[in-house]
Amino acid sequence: MSRTTIGTALSTEERGDLAEKMLPVAGRLASIVRGDGGLQDVQQLLGSLGAQEQVALLVVLAGLVDPDTPVSDALRWLEFNEHGETIVPELPGWNQGVSLRDLGEELPVDSDPADLDEVAVARALKGDRSVRLSRAERLRAILAGREQGKSYIEIDALLGYRPGSANKAVLRACRAAEARGESLEVAPPDSRVLTQQEVVAIRKEARAGATDVELALRHGVSRPAVSRLVSGVTYAQYGGPLRGAPTREEGAGGRRVAARQEAAG
Repeated sequence: MSRTTIGTALSTEERGDLAEKMLPVAGRLASIVRGDGGLQDVQQLLGSLGAQEQVALLVVLAGLVDPDTPVSDALRWLEFNEHGETIVPELPGWNQGVSLRDLGEELPVDSDPADLDEVAVARALKGDRSVRLSRAERLRAILAGREQGKSYIEIDALLGYRPGSANKAVLRACRAAEARGESLEVAPPDSRVLTQQEVVAIRKEARAGATDVELALRHGVSRPAVSRLVSGVTYAQYGGPLRGAPTREEGAGGRRVAARQEAAG
């Protein structure tokens, strides 16, 4: 939970107590919206809360939702009304695997890159939790941290993020830049020796369709290192499916076809 979300006047313990207090309220509100009441019930419930409690309720409700949930799943309860009539929410691509996070990313960035507060970014990277960063500044802090040689785990800790948040933010930014026909410069991570478990996991993810860029950012290694690893050039002593090699299901026939294609190519 963000340190500034529920109010800076409260201590960490008080914010936690307030969030816990709002859990039953969140459960009641969810029940009303899902069919156990109407607009009047919602107004009555919200009207009984103070301004700070209403903010805390919003935070708790948001915390109960996985942002990577497909919009189609999140809105499944809206497909039929009380008369059994089908309702299709008019959201672009809602039934095409778009997630809540994807929709959230469509909101305009709250600051122009030219207006980035580099002082605030530097303070945040020193672990100053009182700094409030815009979305653009958060991304800048992550990229600056990488330029300084910090790992994603270290950056998460400095910025007060959940583990894996900084990595995911860069992945999303890279995809968005790609969609615009641009590229996002990300400092390559320091080289390190991978365990057998990490090597096999990377090779399996590559076989499943993950790109070298995604794997590099996800596992904290450089893109060339990923390319060599998934091709078997490095870590040949470890298992896992190699890029270009037939799967077990393809069998010997698949290997013969691959060998002929290689010879012909």
